[in-house]
Amino acid sequence: MPALLIYTLLAVAVSLASLFLGWLDAGGALAAAALGFSTLALYGYWGAAVLLSFVAIGSLGSRINNRSRDRNGRKASQVLANGLPALLGGLLLGRAFFAAALAAAAADTAASEIGSFSSWAWRPGRGMVPPGSNAAVSAVGSIALVATAAFMSLWGGPAGLRWSPLFAAAVSGAVFDTISGPLEEKLSWWNNDVNNAVASSVAGLLASFFNGLT
Repeated sequence: MPALLIYTLLAVAVSLASLFLGWLDAGGALAAAALGFSTLALYGYWGAAVLLSFVAIGSLGSRINNRSRDRNGRKASQVLANGLPALLGGLLLGRAFFAAALAAAAADTAASEIGSFSSWAWRPGRGMVPPGSNAAVSAVGSIALVATAAFMSLWGGPAGLRWSPLFAAAVSGAVFDTISGPLEEKLSWWNNDVNNAVASSVAGLLASFFNGLT
């Protein structure tokens, strides 16, 4: 069976499964199928595993968080905001960009979803805020961020990438996401999707710099 046909079937199957499980809505599933096929075509099964890990972490996090705004499934704009920068950056700069961008996106998502269970949260300039608030920092969320970045960075190994630069870049990107979060309240065009796309791109650029072009 031709590889492109296999990639198409796999991308569609995973997207339909995500739709059935409630991880994505219809538009999100369609966007995920396109991203999945493109990732398979560019990076093969390694890239698909990295992408699927990101989707699973984010989706499971929103399912266990009863207050998550994504419990009904992520939309196409969210899928593209997190996946498209990784794919395009990876195409231009290599695997380090791709892996770090998705690692940062997963780490930020885990921090937001798991951080909602914290008993306290703090936001620079505002002090104590309700857990799960935009741009808030909590102990539980920080632990989830670091743990997720550490796990996702393990995917660099099969691609010949060093773990520590990917980890450092992923954590930096996720922290940047938090720092730049208040821009969502100050700039009409800077929404959460834009913030996520920029933050994951920062992680990708840092990883490319640390690892060298691959």
